[in-house]
Amino acid sequence: MIERKNESKIVVLHNLRSTFNVGAIFRTAEAAGFDKIYLAGITPSPPNPKILKVALGAENYLKWGKVARTDILLKKLKKDGFQILALEQHPK
Repeated sequence: MIERKNESKIVVLHNLRSTFNVGAIFRTAEAAGFDKIYLAGITPSPPNPKILKVALGAENYLKWGKVARTDILLKKLKKDGFQILALEQHPK
């Protein structure tokens, strides 16, 4: 999650493989009042039918965009005043 001081909230999904998880994050982010989702790397994007099945229409109410370079996006967001928080699953 990325949050700016003015309470604007953005999610960046980097290399998330599961279409069902992407759809679930769309639905959750929309319900939680997030402003935008950026899909980066190999993360699938709408109109993938598996995403749409789980998102239940949230992709129509939440702004989203696809970016090729996560590092460039994060630098820009940080420059724009966003606070960057990361979540990763890793054995270490």
